[in-house]
Amino acid sequence: MYNEGPANYHIHCTVKDCKYHKGDENYCSLDTINVATHESNPTDVKCVDCNSFECRSKGIFG
Repeated sequence: MYNEGPANYHIHCTVKDCKYHKGDENYCSLDTINVATHESNPTDVKCVDCNSFECRSKGIFG
């Protein structure tokens, strides 16, 4: 199981497809995350990404 670690109550997360998502608690199980942007001049929340994201199914199926 990917989210074996305890929920980190400092990192709220609702991305259930991430392998670090802590089940029904809506928290991340990582100690820290990497937040980045894919824009040269970010001006909106949709310009920012969690670069710690790993797809849950990718870990299972390669």
